[in-house]
Amino acid sequence: LEAGAAHVTVVARRTGTICPKMIDYLNFVKPWDEHYRHDTATNVKQMGCWRKVYRESGARQPECWPGKVKHDGHTISVSDIWFVASHLGKLEARVGTLERMAADGCVLHDGSFVPADIVVGCIGFERNTTFCEQLTGRSLVKHSNYLDKNLMYLADAEIDESAFNSFFGSSVLEYAKFYTNVYVEGLERPDALGPILWGPKVEACPVQLRKWTQYIAIGAELIAKDPACAKHAADQVTDRTSHFYRTMPPATFVEVNRKEWEELHTRLNGGTPLPAEKQLAYPFPEAAEWCLPAEAVLAAA
Repeated sequence: LEAGAAHVTVVARRTGTICPKMIDYLNFVKPWDEHYRHDTATNVKQMGCWRKVYRESGARQPECWPGKVKHDGHTISVSDIWFVASHLGKLEARVGTLERMAADGCVLHDGSFVPADIVVGCIGFERNTTFCEQLTGRSLVKHSNYLDKNLMYLADAEIDESAFNSFFGSSVLEYAKFYTNVYVEGLERPDALGPILWGPKVEACPVQLRKWTQYIAIGAELIAKDPACAKHAADQVTDRTSHFYRTMPPATFVEVNRKEWEELHTRLNGGTPLPAEKQLAYPFPEAAEWCLPAEAVLAAA
């Protein structure tokens, strides 16, 4: 589309959840309470804007929306162009698989035909749960990410309800940072942390059924019961938030994101600006107000 295609049809096994850039950004900069949870009121406003942009753009809603953000292998991606292109009638999402190629397009598994001048093959993915079992010989993982004492499995899990309402934001890397520190603490103080991390009372589940909320709950327990783990969490959140604010504070991000949003309409319209009434309205004009002032955040860093 950005290179000038008149229309794009995306064919996938399922309709993945698409997250506007602003939603992803807010997961890292909105203020936290003492339990590292975002404010409920702004969470509701944020989700309301997300639902509205799905509705007003005409983008195909994922099968799991809005009951769950992601489950059963659904993907979650970050994109503004998805919504703008859907609004302009330049993007269509189809659920299906390719049956065969034709001279002027593709035939899908249900016999429907998608005309095309260019076909781009994209490789899907599955989480590496089977690789974990092949590598370690273990099919169960504790909610703490431990497969056994001193053996931890850090990898993405299924994103379920309230998964983003934690200090990990929407980042697997942030989760891995915290649990890497937890692993070191466990090595150094096994008697203190063993009961929470690998003891017999720690719940376990099949590797392929892991959920974000499972290791979020263990993280909350570690923060509540162990001062060292609590400090790791506090330092991680403070450093990350101040980094975001130094790089691009909320007010600046809203300004830049709004400009990008408007420029997408021009780019997808062949370089010709669209009047405001024909554009998809920018969905997050008040987002900066949901965050703390930059001066307060940077002064506390």
